[in-house]
Amino acid sequence: MRELFRKADCASTQPLQDRYQAADVLHQCLENTVTMTDPLWRLLSEIQSELSALNLQIERVEQRTTELENLGFSPTTKLRGVSSFILGGNLFSGSDADLLSSIRSSYGALQSGYDQKLTLRTSFTGKDLLNIRLRGGNLDTSADSFGGGGPSKLSELEVAFQQSRSPDLIGVNRAWYQFPLGKNWTITLGSRVNQTVMLGMRPSLYPEDTVLDLFTQAGASGAYSSNLGAGGGVIWEQGSFSASANYIAGRGNEGSGGSGLIGEEFGSSSTLQLGYARQNWGVVAAVVAIENGFGIIDYASPFTLRSFEQPGITTSTALSGYWQPSEAGWLPSVSLGWGWNSTRYRKEVDRQGLVAISQSWTVAIQWSDLFNTGTAMGAAVGQPIFATALVSGTSPDDAGYVME
Repeated sequence: MRELFRKADCASTQPLQDRYQAADVLHQCLENTVTMTDPLWRLLSEIQSELSALNLQIERVEQRTTELENLGFSPTTKLRGVSSFILGGNLFSGSDADLLSSIRSSYGALQSGYDQKLTLRTSFTGKDLLNIRLRGGNLDTSADSFGGGGPSKLSELEVAFQQSRSPDLIGVNRAWYQFPLGKNWTITLGSRVNQTVMLGMRPSLYPEDTVLDLFTQAGASGAYSSNLGAGGGVIWEQGSFSASANYIAGRGNEGSGGSGLIGEEFGSSSTLQLGYARQNWGVVAAVVAIENGFGIIDYASPFTLRSFEQPGITTSTALSGYWQPSEAGWLPSVSLGWGWNSTRYRKEVDRQGLVAISQSWTVAIQWSDLFNTGTAMGAAVGQPIFATALVSGTSPDDAGYVME
């Protein structure tokens, strides 16, 4: 056998232990040869049965490998899960005894809830991103004060969630695709996309980790609202400068009753943002046009929210800035945000007593690495949107403060 391999120029550096090993050496030799010689034909005839068995085993291994690959995620797909658990209760006070008693009996109980996010992120080219987020929870927007229920939505937590009216139901909460266009441009399209992922610059360093949802909106709950729906946006970045524009239709998935991507009742918001960022500071300005009547603006005084329910357009302007030390230490980062809103109503709306101008602001500080432990700590105070002028030009007595 060794003599046959030598004459066929298929000598192996390892001693041949059995005929199957000889078949493996011959298989490799056949792959590398250019012409078939007589010694090769003799070898092939000598161990044809073993070579056939070896090829069959290779096919079975390749088939099984393919089956296992089909069962697993693509190496470019990542699954990230975040579980949040909530324990607490709200205490209400006021001067109207009957109203206070009703509110306390409906919303003041100690409660426990949870929020579960599962995010799948896939890249096809290494530069693009397909984002699908599944989410479920058991904090209702009407029955739970931490979910936004009760006499005020201001105690709503950022992690509070429930799919429609069904607790413990997981649904598709985000679905969007982002890809580069040239060197400086990024395009985002989605059937369930929010404003945040389509902004060229985050307007605040606060919060590192969330508590109240209000303080995730950089002091301008009008400009940086929580609109979610079908839409798209474009981001341009060049050095320290960024510009972004996006459009979202909250009812973009519907096709009747004047709704849809474009129409009079489509719950839309259109955003234009300009930003400038250096290593440890940045400033951002934004202008947003919001369609009233769809609850896009979440956090305002009850008086102002009633005006936002009337058909019309609210134009929100935001100015934000932040500073952080070059190295984590005793000095905290500082984030400032201010919002100014102008509301115009449709002709058929009775404007008597409605809000024309409203404002909001936030001041926040944060230590991102407290005592070199990787622990973040922060504090924030501000005013959610409050009325500063009525349509008649008079100044209303409207104010409120929130802190965490």
